[in-house]
Amino acid sequence: MPARSIDQRDAVRQYLAGFELRNCFGVSLTLKQIDDGVQLDEIRASKNLLHFLNRLNTEIYGKRFRRFGKKLKVFPSLERSSSNRLHYHLVLENPYPSNPDTFIRLIEVCWSQTKFGYQQIHAHQQIDHGWSDYITKSQSASDGVDWLNVHSN
Repeated sequence: MPARSIDQRDAVRQYLAGFELRNCFGVSLTLKQIDDGVQLDEIRASKNLLHFLNRLNTEIYGKRFRRFGKKLKVFPSLERSSSNRLHYHLVLENPYPSNPDTFIRLIEVCWSQTKFGYQQIHAHQQIDHGWSDYITKSQSASDGVDWLNVHSN
């Protein structure tokens, strides 16, 4: 791996080290690769994730999201699997610390309501900075942080 890629990955990991993970989930979201004849690409994946996050924030914060921009903390990483399928790994703030199952169900519902959302979802309730290292492993040039959808409060 070129030195520049390693430097960028280290910078991203350093940025993520500032995230308080005590109340965050590690979430993996799979994507349909084609929907109604439309092929998924990185831009469509990012727009699909934005749609999901807008739905999720609206469900959780209601008018506070729309009027005041109140949002969940999120750090998304888009990557390709070995079979070339795009999917996301997220650090996602849990707004229901006393009832995590409610949040998992809400994630499932909101993701299923997106155009490219696929039913395979994995939510890890207790993560540490090892998850941050995992989601920033960058196997190829197309992998990486979806900076348009990062929100760190």
